[in-house]
Amino acid sequence: MRKETLESFVLGDVLRSRSETHGTEPFLKFREGELTYGDVHTTANRVARGLIALGVGKGDHVAVMLPNCPEFVPVVFALARIGAVAVPVNTAHRGELLRHVLSSSDSTTMIVDSSFVDRIPPVADRLPTLTGLVVRENTDVGEHVPLGVLGKPAVSYRTLLDHGDEEPRAGVTFADLQAIMYTSGTTGPSKGAMCSHALALTCAYDSLNFLDRWGKTIYCPLPLFHAAGLWDGMLSALLGGGTLAVVDRFSASRFWDDVRHFDAKVAMSVFSMIPILLNREPTDRDRDHPLEMFYMGKSVLDEPLRERFGVRSVETYTSTEAGIAIGSPYGEWRVGSCGTVHSERFDAAVVDEHDREVGPGEPGELVLRPKQPHVITSGYYGAPEATAEVFRNLWFHTGDKMWRDEDGYFYFLDRMKDSIRRRGENISAFDLECEVNLHPAILESAAIGVPSELEDEDVKLAVVLRPGASLDHQELVEFCTERLPGFMVPRYIEFIDALPRTPTDKVAKYRLRAEGDHGITPSTWDRESPPAAGQSGQESA
Repeated sequence: MRKETLESFVLGDVLRSRSETHGTEPFLKFREGELTYGDVHTTANRVARGLIALGVGKGDHVAVMLPNCPEFVPVVFALARIGAVAVPVNTAHRGELLRHVLSSSDSTTMIVDSSFVDRIPPVADRLPTLTGLVVRENTDVGEHVPLGVLGKPAVSYRTLLDHGDEEPRAGVTFADLQAIMYTSGTTGPSKGAMCSHALALTCAYDSLNFLDRWGKTIYCPLPLFHAAGLWDGMLSALLGGGTLAVVDRFSASRFWDDVRHFDAKVAMSVFSMIPILLNREPTDRDRDHPLEMFYMGKSVLDEPLRERFGVRSVETYTSTEAGIAIGSPYGEWRVGSCGTVHSERFDAAVVDEHDREVGPGEPGELVLRPKQPHVITSGYYGAPEATAEVFRNLWFHTGDKMWRDEDGYFYFLDRMKDSIRRRGENISAFDLECEVNLHPAILESAAIGVPSELEDEDVKLAVVLRPGASLDHQELVEFCTERLPGFMVPRYIEFIDALPRTPTDKVAKYRLRAEGDHGITPSTWDRESPPAAGQSGQESA
């Protein structure tokens, strides 16, 4: 295992070093071309100079709402170079979800793709800190984007490149805040985890060592606005002197052709991709590829992957708040286990509801404690109560249920949080319910995760209508589609008279999950199946 010091984990410094040693080698590959280490280094300096000219400086929060595109990575490094804080935004966000991220992060500037610009005016009057907008598109947008509500016209991304390529020196250290990464809210709105340069780069560095990805090409169909794509993918390629092959999204029909085209050895993935690939018709090229491993959150399908494609499935325990706290040394993996604790950086324990450690084989909540400075989140931005709660008793509480065996290998069981995992995304039930409850016919709702054919979860929505109101299932789906990312739109809907309650008047979601077949009852409507008789709509008495 290679060694680095914490002090060397500064994004701008690492990019400069790699540009000196790997300057002409490909860092980023796309279907339409590539960027070398030297290209990204120079472009990042130009963007940084352009942002400085706009008044962006050290400590400023800058929202980044870009797809997987050649501009994304230089923007991240440009912000790091001037000591600004990146706030990656899910490109599916719109409406209240978008407003919440931009407002709660205190973002003063936003770098946004032109295809998402029309989502800003509807919420602009509720963004008190946002005053600057940079738009990525192929033409000058200064006169074409109606955003006077921000106080000044939008700026074209291309104009940022006109300010020279001398590297700015902002005195950034490994302890400085590099990003505010939004994680799924569970008992409230989504929260922004404050992440240092050290946290981002130790996560990347540890994934290199656990998976032996030094100098290899990593295929990334995951969004770069998530930590998996940005840290485990892009930053791992950077530290390892390798290449990140970036595509816009996962496509089962293009997956293996992409892997062959890019000569990728490792594929970043989420678990739901694997059943899709396994369910496709076998071909005589199933083993005609260079791929060595899938890197994901679950490895339980390792055997069928090896049998059909000759590829290993390797998992670690990775979180935005703590990087890779648990993972096995290269080649010491156990199927179904996320590995052993990274003892150089963390202590880990499985505890009961009173934070008492339980023994091997007993389930409980995974808690972590850092041994090194700045390798775990410093808390949730603007949310001191949530920060105190998650760090209670001097442990970071992951909210994940696990058990460990006698050898110290940890096994993930379930989420203790009120979140839903769908299509590789963590969905805040709270956020979803808040949007749904805005419908004038709805009194209240409850979102739960139910079993899916793809081994993640599907979203079921239990809905209580207002007295005298009526609502069609499809109308509710269309309402959600207009306001929510596609992965949050519920598959199942059931209209009920009242939500079950606990003695303290909280919604008893465990009772919803226990009804019928794991939450699916005869009166549950499935938008992916033909409607049953009597399920076209609902009217409240």
